[in-house]
Amino acid sequence: MNTETAEAILIANLKGRRRKRLPLIRIAEAVKLLRKKYGSTKKLAQTFDVSRPIIESFDRILDQPPAIKRLIAKDAILLDASTKLASIRDQHRRIELAKEIAGETAFDSRDIIDYAKKHARTSARECKRAVFASKEITQDLHVIVLPLEDELFKDFKMATTTRKMRLEDAGKLAIREWLEREKQ
Repeated sequence: MNTETAEAILIANLKGRRRKRLPLIRIAEAVKLLRKKYGSTKKLAQTFDVSRPIIESFDRILDQPPAIKRLIAKDAILLDASTKLASIRDQHRRIELAKEIAGETAFDSRDIIDYAKKHARTSARECKRAVFASKEITQDLHVIVLPLEDELFKDFKMATTTRKMRLEDAGKLAIREWLEREKQ
């Protein structure tokens, strides 16, 4: 690839669409070539009017192990996930996580990687299960808007402070207690 081709690749792919027109590996190779030409990541970013972190994200792609590069080349792992993966020092763990996030959305990938960072002894597969299990929980939420006079609200707030409760929890407790009295 020559510098003119690399520049054309960056012009067509750095801005705009989240899904790039070319494979991320190809864009990363263009970034690497042009960083040498422009002398620094900062100058390259300024020339193409993008942020330095975007250029650095493409730089990190080429530092990934071959197994991860293959997933990136297949568009199974997106740029954001690739960048997050690069923050995992243990290469074996990084590859294990890459296999689990392949094909997932950017949000899900990010959540799985973040969870894995906090739970270093948990397998990548278990991290993925835990993240998806937490997203499967749905609960209807009903909201009651209740106008209170100033004095009643101040008393209520003081009681919650004394009991070290949140206003919402105290409101639920008051409703439960009232319902229990009504049942009797």
